[in-house]
Amino acid sequence: MDILIALVLSAFFTVIYIYFRKNKTIFIKPKAVKKDELIQNYRVELLEILEKYEDNKELQFQERINFLKRVNSELSMNIFFEKEEARNLIQELSNLGK
Repeated sequence: MDILIALVLSAFFTVIYIYFRKNKTIFIKPKAVKKDELIQNYRVELLEILEKYEDNKELQFQERINFLKRVNSELSMNIFFEKEEARNLIQELSNLGK
């Protein structure tokens, strides 16, 4: 009797597991969407830095340089960006807010 209950319970949980696994949908963003979101986030972050230090131009310049160095490092390790794209983005960010 105990074996029958164990078999019924294991069959029940197996059916539930298979049901939920089939209905699980995974949304993967296209490569272009990920790149666009990343670029937009960098722009917003730089604009926030520029706004935060707008009273002190020297500190603003230093923070901008630190930000661009960090972005350059991140883009060099990012598989979505080629060297030319990363260079163009860094150039665009460096001209932002001038």
